[in-house]
Amino acid sequence: MDTGKRQHLQDIYATDQSTKDDYTPQVANEIVEERKREIRRRQFTGFLLGMTILVLAVSLVFVVVREYMDILKEGSTPTAITQEYIPRYSLPAESQWVLDFQKSYGDPKWDGEGERPFNATWLKKATFNLVLAEQAIEVNEFDEAARLYEAALEILPNLEGIKVPLGMAYFKLEQFDKALALLEGAADTDLTFTILNNLGAACIEAKAYAQGEDYLKRSLELKPAYVEALKNQAMLYRKMERPEEASKSYEQYLDQRPLDTDTRYDFSLYLTKIGNWDLAGEQLRILTAEVTDVANLYIVLARVETKLGNFDAATEATRRAIQLTDPKLAIAWMNEAEFDRLREHEDFQALIKSIDVR
Repeated sequence: MDTGKRQHLQDIYATDQSTKDDYTPQVANEIVEERKREIRRRQFTGFLLGMTILVLAVSLVFVVVREYMDILKEGSTPTAITQEYIPRYSLPAESQWVLDFQKSYGDPKWDGEGERPFNATWLKKATFNLVLAEQAIEVNEFDEAARLYEAALEILPNLEGIKVPLGMAYFKLEQFDKALALLEGAADTDLTFTILNNLGAACIEAKAYAQGEDYLKRSLELKPAYVEALKNQAMLYRKMERPEEASKSYEQYLDQRPLDTDTRYDFSLYLTKIGNWDLAGEQLRILTAEVTDVANLYIVLARVETKLGNFDAATEATRRAIQLTDPKLAIAWMNEAEFDRLREHEDFQALIKSIDVR
């Protein structure tokens, strides 16, 4: 064979001497170990990178949540720092100093020797009581408000602007005599229509009717058609046995409060007592058009319609009352002689026959 050709074939099938040792057992094990170490390095590097990312993510979430909670905390209602029932945040900024003192700071007592103190400390004590009294009124603590106003007056007896709010606290406590004693001499500029109305109500309770009439009239002068004053005025005139004026006040009140069924019912009963049957019938018809499930309303209406000679309407009212209550109760009022004419009415007799009243 040609020498060049044989050399060529040898080159083709020859093994590369640079890699032939890789396949020996010793070298192969070293390569495997090196690859394992490489894999472990990569795994460790990946683990460190992952932990770093995780820590950064957790830190970011923590920062975001903390900032969010701070925002919520700032936007929510402040925590109340209280002295008894008075929250600091509910006081004007210029009044919050009172909460830095104990309750006893406003004590009006003194040793009684010499002239009553009149100095900066004594003024501050009076102001302390006034601030707390005003706040007590705001939360309807009228007992506490009265005590604090009284303490302020004890400290400074001639201090103006206390008697009206103290009188109103007494009014809320239904201590009407005390309220009137304080408010009788109050300046007109201090007496609003609301205060005047409350004074009128206090006079009714105290049976000082003439004085109450004056207060209620003054309230209505300041605010014409003031519904609370009109209702009190109606009650006052009832007490004074002045039915025409009482009825007028009732009607004016109900024109503005037509859905006050309790007052309309009271008015209707009052009208039956004074014998104003026409107006009583008018009021009861309005009332039964609104309230259809109270038997007593129809019983009273039947009585009024009978007085007016409206026998068909009286029979129908009785029929409705019988539907709502025991028939015996519904016709119990028929025992009065004044209903003899209704008993003789044909429709009413038919109604009585249709029910078992034994």
